[in-house]
Amino acid sequence: MKIFSALFYYGIVIPFSSLPSRVLYLISDLVFILIYHIVRYRRKVVMQNLQNSFPTHSKKENQVIARKFYRQFCDTLIEGIKGLTMSREDIHSRMFNRNPELINNYFDQGKSVIITTGHYYSWEWWFLGIDTPVKHKIVLIYKELSNRYLENKLKHIRSSFGVLPLPFQEVRTFFKDRENGSYGYVFGSDQAPHNAKKAYWTWFLNQETPVAFGAEKFAVEKDIPVVFCRIYKIRRGYYEFEYVDIESNPTATQYGDITAKYTAILEETIAKDPVGWLWTHKRWKREKPEGMKVHGKPNLV
Repeated sequence: MKIFSALFYYGIVIPFSSLPSRVLYLISDLVFILIYHIVRYRRKVVMQNLQNSFPTHSKKENQVIARKFYRQFCDTLIEGIKGLTMSREDIHSRMFNRNPELINNYFDQGKSVIITTGHYYSWEWWFLGIDTPVKHKIVLIYKELSNRYLENKLKHIRSSFGVLPLPFQEVRTFFKDRENGSYGYVFGSDQAPHNAKKAYWTWFLNQETPVAFGAEKFAVEKDIPVVFCRIYKIRRGYYEFEYVDIESNPTATQYGDITAKYTAILEETIAKDPVGWLWTHKRWKREKPEGMKVHGKPNLV
């Protein structure tokens, strides 16, 4: 298995990643035709997600969003592969941090910070470019790949850009051993939680949605400020991101306050520019447990 993985990685993935960007974007255009028009990859899932999220849109309006989304989705896939062979300079020229001072201010106060975000635009490039020019050591909390060879390769690449990859199951141990105020912990805020009973249920994009509670839980336990990261597309292959303060004093909040705030900002971001979000994700596959309270209310858009 390791031999086949190595052959695939060095014989196909790396040579493909090393192609010039202009060639890769031409390939992305071809891939779009394949998965959108021919394979029709998860077209029903995407259209159902859009219809439920934007009930005031006409079918044609959601079809336009879907088509643009698939074009961006193909670019995002290609960019993720390209990131395997890009230099730090290349990443930082294509994924620009608008306001590092917001994060650095917490570092200067001797505080770690929790960074929440979603699967929005070129998130893999953001993972690689997030460390500069912030002062914190960035800890990327993620779900491991089942293929150990590819998992180790991806971990090595992310580490070489200054990020510390941390499997989710190791988070609690890591928090317990390190409390010196020098870390920036990245949590994905739009992944479906494994346990619907332990999730925070709220209205998100007009649907009853379970939201993982880990970011708020650790923020309150360790008194770590929370921010949200927004990503903007400038033009093809170029992005900017900025931080938004969510909560600087977590211990003074009530249950759900932090989760509700960053979920609302993510919803607002998606509503303004829905093309960048991962609509192929089966985000609403969990059923709400009986008796579970749903916070907030629908916000028709």
